[in-house]
Amino acid sequence: MKKLMIFLVAALALPTSVAFAKPSHPSKGGKSAPKVMYVLKGSLSAYTAAANGSTGSITILVKHSNYHAKALVGSSMTFTLTSQTRVTNGHGKPVTQIADNTNGVVKFKAPLRMAKGTDLVTALPTVASVKHVIAQHHS
Repeated sequence: MKKLMIFLVAALALPTSVAFAKPSHPSKGGKSAPKVMYVLKGSLSAYTAAANGSTGSITILVKHSNYHAKALVGSSMTFTLTSQTRVTNGHGKPVTQIADNTNGVVKFKAPLRMAKGTDLVTALPTVASVKHVIAQHHS
């Protein structure tokens, strides 16, 4: 009888420990294209603020960039801004106007890889989600 009780307790304890076990990691990642942060530094111009649900825009002549955007150095690109886009000065304070030829930074997220043969200068602004514009100082 004592052996039967030990067997029953062990049998009941086994399924609960299996139920609380951590799941294994998925065998492969998601199907979406990975997005990365692109950082462009250069001369800002043609700034229009996004207000009351409408979109704004900004143009940057790229002089420097991070690794992901190195092919964009020397090109001029125009990006759409939303009300979610932070627009600040070099000290983190919000700005409402940016003069042409102001040095600055545009940070945006976009897919890591584009279709083969795609022109990045025209394709990236259409898929970019601009997160932050930093107007540093007038050149």
